[in-house]
Amino acid sequence: MVGTAHVYQIYIAATPEEVWRAITDSDWTRKYFHHTSFVEPPVAGAAYRTVTADGRDAVEGTIEEMTPPTPGRPGRFVQTWHVLYDAALAAEPPGHVEWTIEGVGEGLTRVRLVHGDLAYSPLTWAHVKDGWVWIIDALKTLLETGRPLPSPDS
Repeated sequence: MVGTAHVYQIYIAATPEEVWRAITDSDWTRKYFHHTSFVEPPVAGAAYRTVTADGRDAVEGTIEEMTPPTPGRPGRFVQTWHVLYDAALAAEPPGHVEWTIEGVGEGLTRVRLVHGDLAYSPLTWAHVKDGWVWIIDALKTLLETGRPLPSPDS
């Protein structure tokens, strides 16, 4: 059975501002997100596209919300998510990815990711249910140690 959403939550020993930058800045995403980067910096209300290290299309969509975290208020980065790197996945409808970044203590941030609208995208669901775990674990490792995780294909 295909789930309609994938939810993953983790705590990272970093500030909300550091986590936000790592999620929204290509200098960081290249280090932990399968070497992908935004073609243009993400802007609320605008279309976006990410590419692989060799320039191939990875994902496209629209940035629906981009609210950085502030003291006492979580940040939200919300985007539609249409896979481009695989023809079978690209044939499925886009999903919806919501990042919530919230400070929960001195130098500690809770990151919650919800990848929804997957009921009609069984191949995407199968791909992201473990893929997001690796991405967020790689984000945590990079921010806490300064070193990226090895590729999951290694």
